[in-house]
Amino acid sequence: MSASVVRLMVGLPVAALFPLGVPGLRDSLRVYTGVGVAYSVFILAPLFPQWRSWVLLLLTAAACVALRSRLGPSTGAAAETPWIRSMFVPRNAAIPALVVALTASVGLIAGAGTFGGYLAALLHDDRIAVVSTGVLTSVFLGAVIVEQVLEPHTETLRLKSAALPEEPSEIKALVGAGMLIGWLERAIVFSLVMAGQSTAAVLTLTAKSVARFPALRRNEEGFAEYFLIGSLTSLVMALAPALATHWLLGTVASR
Repeated sequence: MSASVVRLMVGLPVAALFPLGVPGLRDSLRVYTGVGVAYSVFILAPLFPQWRSWVLLLLTAAACVALRSRLGPSTGAAAETPWIRSMFVPRNAAIPALVVALTASVGLIAGAGTFGGYLAALLHDDRIAVVSTGVLTSVFLGAVIVEQVLEPHTETLRLKSAALPEEPSEIKALVGAGMLIGWLERAIVFSLVMAGQSTAAVLTLTAKSVARFPALRRNEEGFAEYFLIGSLTSLVMALAPALATHWLLGTVASR
């Protein structure tokens, strides 16, 4: 199997799926589809302008529209925590977009040929495409899996929190902050595994356990089960894409 085929096989499905794990992107059909198509363009870059690239791009766009239309906007914890959704609304992308545009302008002014060469190398490097796909799978698709696994326990915690509106409980913060903590946790574990530091990856779970130890020691109803199931599922969703990415990189490198 050629490196370009590996790139397409892993990249295009993830392009259509990963926005499901980003509340701010999932809330808008246009934004969801736009982000999915943008990543598809990156994955398909080596094929342009062949007709196959345009067919695959249209198919991916159709898959984005179908997925978002079928599954709808964010639900659960993401729907109840506006600060998570606001992190990814289009207006908040202005500053990062400005930084990228400024960097590109400086590169073009300093040396258009050199900058173009670096950009072409970035877009055509199959290893970068495979690793970036692994990151998106781990961080954002992992969030979708964790949310589905935890859904029954999340409902229990939400009902308990609603029954105690005046009590400053860790449970009230857990549903909202847990998603962001999960993103960071899986990104760290993925990076450490890719760097060959698999043992150090366990430290992220240890650090989270220490932070939540007071609530675990009090054995707050439903908290321990929620924490353990969520943490272990999140760990699996960080390790599995990282190990798969390692294997795929070996496949790409051997070609």
